[in-house]
Amino acid sequence: MKYKKIYLSVLIGVMLTSVVGCSKSTTAVENSLNQSKQVKVQKIKSESISNVAELSGTLQPFEEATVSFEVSGIINSLKAKEGSNVNKEDILASVDSKNYELQVIQAQGNADKAAAAVSQTEKGAREQQVEEVRLKLDQAETAYNQAVIDLNRNKTLFETEALSKSDYEKAQNNMIIAQKDMEAAKQAYSLIVEGATEEEKTQAKSGYSQAKAAKDQAELELSKTSLKAPISGVVISKSIAQGQLVAAGTPAYKIGNIDKLKVLLSVPDYEVSSWKIGDKISAKLYDASMDGEVTNIFAATNTNTGSISVEVTIDNLDHKWRSGQVVTCSHSTNNGQSIVLPKEAVISTGSSSPYVFLLKDNKAIKTTVKVGELKNNKFEIKSGISENDKVIIEGMDKLSNNDSVNVSGSDE
Repeated sequence: MKYKKIYLSVLIGVMLTSVVGCSKSTTAVENSLNQSKQVKVQKIKSESISNVAELSGTLQPFEEATVSFEVSGIINSLKAKEGSNVNKEDILASVDSKNYELQVIQAQGNADKAAAAVSQTEKGAREQQVEEVRLKLDQAETAYNQAVIDLNRNKTLFETEALSKSDYEKAQNNMIIAQKDMEAAKQAYSLIVEGATEEEKTQAKSGYSQAKAAKDQAELELSKTSLKAPISGVVISKSIAQGQLVAAGTPAYKIGNIDKLKVLLSVPDYEVSSWKIGDKISAKLYDASMDGEVTNIFAATNTNTGSISVEVTIDNLDHKWRSGQVVTCSHSTNNGQSIVLPKEAVISTGSSSPYVFLLKDNKAIKTTVKVGELKNNKFEIKSGISENDKVIIEGMDKLSNNDSVNVSGSDE
C-alpha cells in the first residue's frame, strides 16, 4: 500500500511537470508567431527613364581638301609647312612661270592684230589710204589711154608697112596689160570706198574671238603656276619638295578645317530611330570632354555591320583636339516616366515570375511584377504595382506572403 502511494505521487508530479512544460512551449510558439518582422519600405513613384548609348569614333576635319597643281613645272617656292594655318586663297607653292609668261605675251600680240583687223573692217579705210588708191587708179587710166593712142598710131604704120609686125603686136600687148591694170585699180578703189562686206566683218570678228580665247587661256595657265588654298584650315600633310618637277594633277598638300571636327558613329539600325538631327552629344577624349551635335544621319545601312552612320560635329576653335584621335560619344534618350525599384527589392528564384512584397495593413503581400531593363542598379517595372504603393526594400528575404511586419524605416 505504501508503494502505491509513492508511485501515485511520482506520477502526479510527472504529469504536472509535463503540463507546465507544454504550456510554456505553446506560449513561446504563439509569441514567435505573433511577433512582427522588421522591414523598411519605400513609396513607389515614377521617374524619368533615359537610355545612354556610348559609341567610339575617329575625329576627322569638318572639311578636307587635297590640293594639286593644274600645270606642270619645276617647284621654285614652298610657302606652307605641315601644321601651319592657312586662309582661303593663300599661296601654298609655285612652279617656274617663265614659259607661261611668254605664252601670254605671244597670245596678247595675236589678239591685238585680230582686234586691228576688226577695227579696220568696221571703220573702213583712212582718207590717206583712199587717196593713195585713187591716185593709182588715175595712173592706171592714163597708162591705158596712152596705150590705146600708141596702138592706133602703130596700126596705121603697120598698114603702110612702116612698122614691123612684131612691133605692132607689142603695142597690142601693152594696151591689153594697161587695160587689166586699170580694171584692177578700179576694183581696189571700189573696195576701199565701199568698205568690207558682212562676210569679211564676220570673219574678222571670229578671228578676234579665237585670239582672245587663246590669250585668256594663256593667262589662266599662268595663274595656275601659283598653288592656292581652296579652304581655310591647317596643313595636314605636304607631299612635294623644292626643285621637284611636277606634272598637272600631282597632289601637293592636304588641308583640313579643324575649327570644327566631325566623327562618324556606327549606330545599330534598331536604335537609330532614337537619334535625331540636333541631338546633343557628350564627347570624351582621355580626361577632357566637349559637347557635340548630331548633324547628319545617313540614309543607308552598312550591309557588313548592320549599322547606320551618324555624323556628330564638335566645335574645336582652340584646336585642342586633333584629326585621327579616337573619342567616346555619349547619347542620352529620354524614354518618358516609368516606375523603378532597387534591384534588391525584386525577388526572382528562377522557377517563378519575379515578385515584390507590398506593405498593406502591416502585412507583407507577395505581388508578381513584370520587369524591364536594369539601369543604374534599378529595375524598370512594367506592370504589377502602381504609383504610391509601398514596397518592402529591406528585410524581405525572410518574408512569406501575409506575414505581419513592423516598419522600422521608409524612403519617401
